[in-house]
Amino acid sequence: SVDEDLRTAQMRKIPLLIDKARIEKNHEVLEIGCGWGTLAVEVVRRTGCKYTGITLSIKHLKYAEEKVKETGLKKFISIPEECYNEYRRSSDFIKEYIFPGGCLPSLTRVTSAMASSSRLCTENVENIGIHYYQTLRCWRPSWRDRSKLNAKYISSVLRFDNHMFAHMSNYYLRRQTNDLGFEDEFIRTWEYYFDYCAAGFKTLTLGNYQVVFSRPGNVAALGDPFRSFPSAQV
Repeated sequence: SVDEDLRTAQMRKIPLLIDKARIEKNHEVLEIGCGWGTLAVEVVRRTGCKYTGITLSIKHLKYAEEKVKETGLKKFISIPEECYNEYRRSSDFIKEYIFPGGCLPSLTRVTSAMASSSRLCTENVENIGIHYYQTLRCWRPSWRDRSKLNAKYISSVLRFDNHMFAHMSNYYLRRQTNDLGFEDEFIRTWEYYFDYCAAGFKTLTLGNYQVVFSRPGNVAALGDPFRSFPSAQV
């Protein structure tokens, strides 16, 4: 919701995903694109299942492995380093600059592929794009918050000149981010990404779908047929 901070919303989303997938102790979970390992830890804590995650990022891998080690759940969780040799190529901004090698097929392509190449059926579909809009709105100021370390000092010196204050705040942000090894072009690229995608999700030009697939007759996993799927809408 608009009143939640990013971490609260993220931690509310994870139990929702676990409930949608009806994960239990005797299940084995495969997450493709496991990020920083948050779902890995939470799904094992909640259910006791076995988990395998796949990531293309070495930094994600190292961080996730440390997180898993700290929780004492290492025997349940495996995050091997996986790299894919072939990717679909295009000139799409997101695929070229933000998620190189990524592939974001449409909902139609995903469901059609499942219907033609597997026995899986679509059980539930929910578009959570408006929630990703909120996420992007949180990310952008967080990205710029590095300037706050110097903002108080700058304000005391330049409090009568708002234009100069804004210029100096931006200068300190650039300098601090540049100190981490990032160029101005890189910084502007991500600022553009935040706004570009936020506009897309808010106007429903872009979608972000949670889809539940299951085999026909999978009563054991789906449970009570009158039981509805949980929703991200609150």
